[in-house]
Amino acid sequence: MTEYLLEARNLRKQFGTNTVLKDVDLCLSAGEVHAIVGENGAGKSTLIKILAGVHRADGGSVVLAGQSLDLSSPQAALRHGIVVIHQELSLAPHLTAEENIFLGHFPRTPLGLINRRKMRDRTRELLDRLSIDIDASVPVGRLSIAQQQMIEIAKAISVDARILVLDEPTAVLDAHRVDTLFELIERLKAQGIGVIFISHHLEEVFRIADRVTVLRDGERTGTEEVRKVDQDWLVTKMIGRDFERQAKRKRSMGEVALTLEGLSSEGAFEDVTFELREGEILGLAGLIGAGRTEIAQAIFGLRRVSSGTIRVLGRLVSIKNPGTATRHGIAYVSEDRQAFGLLPNRSVRENATISNLARFRSFGMLRLDREHSFVRDQIDRLDIRLPSMQSEIRTLSGGNQQKVLLSRAMANRPRVLIFDEPTRGVDIGAKREIYSFIEDLAENGAAIIVISSEMEEVLRLADRVLVIRGGRVAAELPGSAATEERIMRAASLD
Repeated sequence: MTEYLLEARNLRKQFGTNTVLKDVDLCLSAGEVHAIVGENGAGKSTLIKILAGVHRADGGSVVLAGQSLDLSSPQAALRHGIVVIHQELSLAPHLTAEENIFLGHFPRTPLGLINRRKMRDRTRELLDRLSIDIDASVPVGRLSIAQQQMIEIAKAISVDARILVLDEPTAVLDAHRVDTLFELIERLKAQGIGVIFISHHLEEVFRIADRVTVLRDGERTGTEEVRKVDQDWLVTKMIGRDFERQAKRKRSMGEVALTLEGLSSEGAFEDVTFELREGEILGLAGLIGAGRTEIAQAIFGLRRVSSGTIRVLGRLVSIKNPGTATRHGIAYVSEDRQAFGLLPNRSVRENATISNLARFRSFGMLRLDREHSFVRDQIDRLDIRLPSMQSEIRTLSGGNQQKVLLSRAMANRPRVLIFDEPTRGVDIGAKREIYSFIEDLAENGAAIIVISSEMEEVLRLADRVLVIRGGRVAAELPGSAATEERIMRAASLD
């Protein structure tokens, strides 16, 4: 009989009348990567929070190396070596990397002071053990997101983690940095650490995981060795029906809706020139930091333009801020919905309409009937799953939160829409719905820019692809000629 490092058996969890976990089993061996996949709301986050001591299970048991655990708090989970690294990193940006690694358990001198020499030596030993090449003396706020993630992992190992839970660890990484992360995970496996890997990117499951467990509606629908299954098996287990792959739609294009000529923003990008037509989806591809988001922000008035021009429907415009961009019919959905999109403690209704309340006013008064009608239409159109439009948006799954932000963009009746990482952190079902929504907009004459780090997404949606490298347009590829290899070559090779 297999001896597991971790055994979670018959875990159950209920919030009020809503049962979110129903007798779920999960087993993890030392030196194994066990992936957990499922649509938003499948129970992945609840399962993780039980293992992390954030939630107490209403039933079932957790056994670590033969010892039954009482995971009554996050501190209890840490004492047993269970560490969760969330998608939103929890580092102190003003502290150095070594200070972050040992925050809360600094080595001390006999007088109780921080022993900085010992901390520095132990940090170097730890980074060498993990083959991480980072200057640990600089504030982590000056490190890249990928480097910060490495520091989070080093911090976990510094407290003798036996089980590492990685929640969407690649969501903000480009392909090169994903490779670096996976190399580190392989080193952790070789040291006997068990890794639970949560991702919406199914191709990553096949690259890094040994086994995979699928959750749907709080139940385990399958556990299997990754080498024995394919992506269609995973998706069928996730959505409960056979998976039909969508083909790219053919569309006709109209007049030029947006023109950039020699657009530059000092220190971010320069000499960007392109046209975007009505009914066209233009993909912006490239490595993280190449300047894609900065271009979008400049078009929407969030970043100062140092030279060049912008034309909307042939008319020269000066976009100083998002307000003027909105008046010219431009909408932007940010890549970071937590920092720049959501009002987490406000209702879905307020989040959907906050950017253009003027549309719902009459004689200076807010017409709630108009506002409610718009929100109801968007809920139906995007299949936003929620108890009520008055529900706080933070209570929704990531996919449904993203759909609310998409509906907000529509409140302005835009002619040009910019979607920056539109499906980041959402499940495969929500992705398909968002893709259909974007394509519907294009078919109805909207001019659309899609920025994505997922090659499959760019190739799936875009009629034409601009590859951005070092703040410049490195290549322009028609959709019919665009391939992952050609995009990556243009993005990474001089």
